[in-house]
Amino acid sequence: MKNKNLIAGIAAGAAVVAGAAVYIARTKASKKYQARVDEAKANFKSKLDELQHKAEKEFSKGADGTEEAVNAAKERANKWVKNTAKA
Repeated sequence: MKNKNLIAGIAAGAAVVAGAAVYIARTKASKKYQARVDEAKANFKSKLDELQHKAEKEFSKGADGTEEAVNAAKERANKWVKNTAKA
């Protein structure tokens, strides 16, 4: 009977130690993953901000170019109207 109790006690102790080891390993892995996720999130946000800045810059350049093109077209149209009125 003593041997059975001893074996049961050792098995229970081993199970507790194994459970604790698994819990600790998962906690460490979770922290490691979380650090990687945070790093990837920061990197992605940085790239997204950079892309947004470039898009805003290109949009403003395009808007300026459009305004210049419209003004040039208006000037040409006015010249044609004046030339037509003379003829």
